[in-house]
Formats: sequence, structure tokens, C-alpha cells
Amino acid sequence: MAKTVQPGYVQAPDEPPRAAGSGVHEQWDSPAYEVLRQAGLMRTDWRVRSAADLELREGNATPQANCLRSCVACIFCPCGGLCVKGAFCKMAEVPSGTVRALEDGRGGFEFLGKGVHFYCDLFLRLSSENMPLQKVSDTGVHIRNGDKTIVEVEQGYIGFAMDMGQPILLPPGLHQWQSPTMALQSVIDLHQPVIEMGPYTLLTVDKGYDAVTQNNGQQQVLAGGEVHLLSHRNWKFEKFITRKIQTDDLSRINAITGDNVLMVVDATVCWHIQDSQICAERAAETMRRAGSVGDIAKLRNDVLKQAEASLSAFVGKVNFSDTFSAATAVATGQPSTAAGVAGIPAGFVEGQQCTAAPMPPGAAHDDVGVLFDLDKLRDAVTHANDMALRYGVEVLSINIISARPADGELMTALAKGAVAAAEAQQFETSARGKAKAAKIEAGGKADALSITARAEASAEVARAEGSLKAADMLGKSEVAVSLATIQAQGTALKSAKSSLILGADQQGLGSLLLANPGVVRQ
Repeated sequence: MAKTVQPGYVQAPDEPPRAAGSGVHEQWDSPAYEVLRQAGLMRTDWRVRSAADLELREGNATPQANCLRSCVACIFCPCGGLCVKGAFCKMAEVPSGTVRALEDGRGGFEFLGKGVHFYCDLFLRLSSENMPLQKVSDTGVHIRNGDKTIVEVEQGYIGFAMDMGQPILLPPGLHQWQSPTMALQSVIDLHQPVIEMGPYTLLTVDKGYDAVTQNNGQQQVLAGGEVHLLSHRNWKFEKFITRKIQTDDLSRINAITGDNVLMVVDATVCWHIQDSQICAERAAETMRRAGSVGDIAKLRNDVLKQAEASLSAFVGKVNFSDTFSAATAVATGQPSTAAGVAGIPAGFVEGQQCTAAPMPPGAAHDDVGVLFDLDKLRDAVTHANDMALRYGVEVLSINIISARPADGELMTALAKGAVAAAEAQQFETSARGKAKAAKIEAGGKADALSITARAEASAEVARAEGSLKAADMLGKSEVAVSLATIQAQGTALKSAKSSLILGADQQGLGSLLLANPGVVRQ
């Protein structure tokens, strides 16, 4: 029955058959070797399944037989047993898990396996000093005896051998071969990102990076998140290029504003490589040098220079006086003006509600703005990308951290003006609040007086109506009229001075109402 193998896998002749497409691998066939298997470079021709499958010369004697031979030789041999001890006859004991090298004296080489050995051959060479026991169970064992070799490759490593100038890659496992031209060169650890194996190069590119390679002079960029095999000598790895977002500082940039004020600006630039192919062709240094595998110093310098130029162009369209007025307005919470009295909003008329002056048409698109205007900073980013995109880089943002005049005296003077403007705005706000409070208070007093007047008028009407009713009732009764007259005279006497009464003629008292006996009786 023919053996079935998976595509790209070279199966050893003595391995059991595998179902096609089953996806089941032996333990040594880990995903780390998938690219090499797909390229057909993994050779399992010499791999054995266990140490028991090694081609070894097994033991051909027993300890008792060798002991008897030694005793007989010591008694009967004229040389005193020297022939048995190694001159002519060879004896050896090989423990399990070890091998011993053997030369047959005729150009042949072999390995002795487990057991007790006895050979009568004058030319056979077996020396424990020159060819000691070798443990097959040792990690990374490499035993070579002439044209025969036993090699163990650990998991996570790859064996690299050469046979008549041709590279051979050995997967993990125990290998044995007989060849006068094939020799193991090295055992390579696969955890390195760049592995050179003769004419082959194995690249492991992390996600977020790209690998730049040169294939016979043609530049090829390999995507990240995969393992790539460069299959010939002239397909060379150049460098890794990061696709991650970069943030760099622009410190102490000197720029002139639209009103000729020298500014010192600190800013940051966020950018990333958008197209690695264009970037590698036009901007990045790709020819490999010592210590430059992932270096993008030249590209970074180009991006920062372009960002600096765009930031200077942006600052050149700004009037610093407008910027300072806007900053003051933001600090005080009042609308700012570029003309007129500092701190007094345009359109303010005393006695009327203060409202900001309407923005003239097209003012939002003027070239003159403030330093921290996000829309105009986006224009600076667009300006930078007009050039940066030509070499595969996109500038994401340019952020101004601080901006101040280079002249310290100017800064001090403007700061004092800002403080004065802020204080004026605070006084104005306070006065406006006091005026509003006085208006409310005056309105309250007027309402109170109006209510009091209406109450007094209602009281007078009620009193008048009561007097009118009393007069009507008095007019209907003489006694009531007399009593009312007496009450009125009493009230008048009470309010008059006593001298006016006592000084009167006593004779006339008889005619008074109080002296009238009829009235008194009544």
C-alpha cells in the first residue's frame, strides 16, 4: 500500500502512513517548521523513530565466554594473554543507551551497540581512549565516526548540514546517516527573528512591523505577523520597519508670527508609516549596516523637519496680539475683540444687554487666527502630509504644547496688559451685576408702595361709607343727634385749652347743652 503524506512534507521511508488532510502531526512536526515544510526543505530521510532503530553492530558474545577466553589465553598462550587483551583479539562491553566507535582497519567505520563484543581481527581498532563511549540519550548528541554520523536535533531547533555544497535542513529528532560528504554544520535556534542557514534566510516578522528585502536588486516588503523564507543567496534581508505610531518632540522652534513677533514654540508630532513599500524606496535607509537592522533615524529626521516647516508656516499666519487677547478672553469667560478697548466686547451699549458682536462673513476662514485653533492646526497637518505622503509617511497630528515670545520684556508687558484687561472685565461684570441688583430692588420698592397706596384708599372708602351710614341713622333720631352733638363737643373740649372754657362768663353756662336739665334727663 502506498504511503500518503501531507503536501510539502517529506516523509521518511520507515514512518507509518498518515491520512491526507487529517491535520495530525507527530510531536516533532510543530508549527514552527510549517514554512520550511511547505518549501520542501525539511529532510526526514535519515530520521529514526527511536534509539532502537539505529544501525549498530550488536553484541556477539557473553561475559562468561570472554572470561573463559581470557583465562585460556593466560594459561596456554606464549604471550601471556596479551593477544586476548587487545593485540589480536578485541573485547568490549557497551551499556544500553551508549555506542562505541569501531574501525575495521579496511577503511570501514561502524558503531557498536548494546551488549558484549568479541572480535579476532588484527587490524580492527577499538580503543576506549581514542573512541570512548558516547551516550545516545545526551541532549544535542553529535557522534561522528568516519562516514557514519548520529545526530539529535532538539525541539525548537533546526539541524543544518551540507552535502556536496547543498544545504540540508534536519527537523527535530534522532538522525543517522552514512555519507563521506554529508556533515552537520550547526544546530540553529529558531527563536531568533533573523536566521541565516547557508543560502536560506528565515524571517519572523512581528505584527506591527514589515521586513524590507532585496531579491536580485528588486525591493520586496514582507508583511508582519508571518514567517517568511528567503529561498536563495541573493535574496537578502535588509531591515525591519515599524508600523507603530511614533510621537516625537519639537523643542524650542523659533518662528515669526504675522505681526513680526519672534515666538519660541514647543510642540509634539504624531506620525506613522502608512506605506512601507514607498517608504523603503524613497526615504528609509535600507542597506544593512552594523546596528541598523531596525533603525529609522533618517526617516524620523525627515518627518520632524517637515513638521517643523509646517508649524512655522502656521505660526506665520497668526497675529500674536489676537492670540493673547483670545487667551485672556478664555481665562475670563468673556468674548474677545481684536479691535477696540481691551476687555469691552464689541457691540456693548450702556443700559442694554451685552451681546457679542456678530462674526462677519468669511471670518472663520481668515488666514489670521489664534495659536491654539484646532481647525488651523489641522491645516498644518494637511500641509505636512502634502510632502510626507510622497514617501509613505502620514502625519496624524501636530500639537502645540507652549508658545511664548522670545523677548522676555514683551512677554512681561503683554502679561500686565492681560491682567489689566482681565481686571477691567471683572469690574465691568461686577458693575453690571450691581446695576441689575439695584434695578430689581427699585422695582420691589415701587411695587410695595403701590400695594400700600391701594390699601389706604380702600380703607378711606370704607370709613367714608361708614360715616355716611352713621349720618343717615343720626338724622332719623333726635336723641342720636343730641348724643352725637355731645360727643362732638366733648371731643372739641378735650382738644381745646382749659383757659378758654374757664374764662368764659358763668352766666352763659346755663344755656349750654350740658346744663340743660332736659338733655341730662334724657
